[in-house]
Amino acid sequence: MTGGGLGGCYVTSAYAEPLAVVCALAGAAAYAVGSVMQQQAASRLQSSVAVDPAVLLHLARKRRWLASLVAVLSGYALQAAALGLGRLVVVEPVFPAGLLFALMLSARAEGRRLRHSEWTAAVAAVAGMAAFLVAAEPSGGHSQAGAGVLALAAGAAVGVGAASVLVAFRVTAAHRALALSIGGGVGAGVTDALTKTVVTLPGHVKLGVFADPRLYLLALVGLMVFTMQQNAYRAAGLAASLPAFAVLEPVVGSLLGLFIYHERVGVGPLRIAIEVVAVVAALWGIARLANSVIAVSARLAAAATSAPPADRAA
Repeated sequence: MTGGGLGGCYVTSAYAEPLAVVCALAGAAAYAVGSVMQQQAASRLQSSVAVDPAVLLHLARKRRWLASLVAVLSGYALQAAALGLGRLVVVEPVFPAGLLFALMLSARAEGRRLRHSEWTAAVAAVAGMAAFLVAAEPSGGHSQAGAGVLALAAGAAVGVGAASVLVAFRVTAAHRALALSIGGGVGAGVTDALTKTVVTLPGHVKLGVFADPRLYLLALVGLMVFTMQQNAYRAAGLAASLPAFAVLEPVVGSLLGLFIYHERVGVGPLRIAIEVVAVVAALWGIARLANSVIAVSARLAAAATSAPPADRAA
C-alpha cells in the first residue's frame, strides 16, 4: 500500500490523507495566532509610503512581531507536513479555516464581538471554498513537479504581486489591504506548490537539496508573499487583509495540483452545480467582509476629521 511521504518517511494511504488534514488544521490555527499578533504589530508601524519594501526590517524591532514568528514557523512546518503527506486538492481546502480562527482571535483582542454579518460572510467564504474543492473528489497525482514548470508558476506569482503593488499605491488603505492580499494569496498558492516538492526532496537527493533551484524559488516567492502580507496588515484590519488571501491560496494551490502535479478530480452535472454555488458563496463572503472593513474605516476617518483639534491631539 502506497501513501504520502515526508523527507523519506512514508505513511500508508489509509492514514496519509487524514493525517494531512489534521496537520493542515493545526497549521491553520497556528497561522491564525501569528496573523493576529503580526497585524497588531504592523498596524502600529509608522511609515510614509503606501507599500514599504523594508517592512520586515522595521517589524523585526518589535518584540510582539518577533514572538509571532514562533506561531508562523510552527504553522508553516505543520502545513509543509500536510502538503508532503496529502494531495494539494485535499489539503488546500483546510487552510481557509485559519480565517475563522484569526477573525475570532482578532475580535477578542480588540474587546468586541464579530457582528452577525461578519460571521455570515466569513463562514460563507470558508465553507464555499471547502465545498468547491471537496466536491471535486480528488485522486491520483505526483509527489514532485519539475523545476521548469514551477519556475513559470513562480514568475507568474511575481508578476501578479508586482501588479498588486502598483494598484496598492493608487488606492485607499482598506482597498490597499485588499489589493495586497490578492497578490499575496496568489503567491501563497504558488508557495504551497513549491513547498510540496521541496519538502520531499531530502528523501531523494539528501544534501543535494541545497543545489536544487526549487528551494530558492520557494525562498523568493515566500519572501515576496510575507512582505506583501505584512504591508496588508499595516494598511487595515484582518477582516480586510485576510479573506482574499485565505481563499485565493487554496484556489491557486489546487489548480497547480491539477495542472502541475496531475492530480485528478471527478466531473458530473451535480458536482459542477455545487462548485458554481460554492464559488459564488466564497466571493460574496470576501466582498462582504472587505466592504464591512472599508465602511468602518470610512466612519473612523470621518469621525477623526470632524473631531475638535483638541480631541484629535489628545
